Amino acid sequence: MTPERPAFGTGKILEARLPFANQNISLPAFEHPISVKENFYRTARRDTPRWVPFPAADMQELHMAHLAEHGPPGRQLGPDLSAKSDRYTYLDSFGSSWTWDRNAGGACMTIGTRVCDDILKWEEQIRFPDLHEWDLEETARHFMATRYDPERILHLDIYHGPFQALSDLLGSFADALEAMFEEPEACRAFFDRFTDWLIWLIDKLSSLYPADMFTVHDDWGTERDTFFSPHMMETLLFEPTKKVIDHVHSLGKLYQFHCCGKVDRFMSAMCELGPDFVQLQRRVNDTPGYKKLYGSHLGFNTGLEGLVPGVRYSPGETAKIVKDNLDMFAQGGGFLPAVYGASPETMWDIYSELYLQSRRLYERG
Repeated sequence: MTPERPAFGTGKILEARLPFANQNISLPAFEHPISVKENFYRTARRDTPRWVPFPAADMQELHMAHLAEHGPPGRQLGPDLSAKSDRYTYLDSFGSSWTWDRNAGGACMTIGTRVCDDILKWEEQIRFPDLHEWDLEETARHFMATRYDPERILHLDIYHGPFQALSDLLGSFADALEAMFEEPEACRAFFDRFTDWLIWLIDKLSSLYPADMFTVHDDWGTERDTFFSPHMMETLLFEPTKKVIDHVHSLGKLYQFHCCGKVDRFMSAMCELGPDFVQLQRRVNDTPGYKKLYGSHLGFNTGLEGLVPGVRYSPGETAKIVKDNLDMFAQGGGFLPAVYGASPETMWDIYSELYLQSRRLYERG
């Protein structure tokens, strides 16, 4: 039987954290008919979930910067979304320079940085890190002893895939695209080598953490169109990307593909690649339309349509927004909503409505 909707701040409370917003929130602690983990895997595999998962409630999330507390001086594995500084510069494990900017909401490559100045020399100039200097083991031991929640999904966001890695090391997207046009064989050789390293990293992290899902970021488009043609993607990037996805699945884990840009031309290929979830840039992609076309093959981690950050909604308005989104995305599973920029009361209301309405939806079949 579906439970009743609790008033804000009443009943059993679940303390949660929004990693991108660096915000602590309180949510109702519902009694579940099956475990959170089983339901999440059912959702990802589009196989009879019992409710729509809510990341803040059902998931623990670690980003690359959180996987090594004591790296070499001036270096970190990736952007720290909880950084208190407004702006600072760091080197990543490959030696690329990044500048964190709070106003930008992330880290961008520091102007002028370039690890490799010629794709034909990539084997000489690019050092693939084994990360022994980062003491990953100690950070993992501390997390497992003090913070790990075995009842929730553990999600590791490990940052860049092969195309963005090439851009990072050559200095820009433009340099990476020029290399792919002029020296495709060298680029494919780099992509294959990077893929082997990425699989090594996934295996290393899997030995330290009981991770359930990995996210890899590889932006394949601008806001106007894809960076490259479907033919170039299929020739250079499809097989390396699929190799990583298949490896994650061989470990019994889930894979989420974050891909910004207008990537409608790649959606059929996304289905063949087989990630469990895709994270797409909504304002240039028809995500509700993609759900109709590709929802039997792909899950969608996406924001709630009609929800404006910072607006305080009444409970009735929230219930309507949630119903509309469940109608768009929840049928058959594969819906992982991303919600940020809402007040504590609105977050409570959104989670309550998502949980209760989706329970009823899936109970009806």
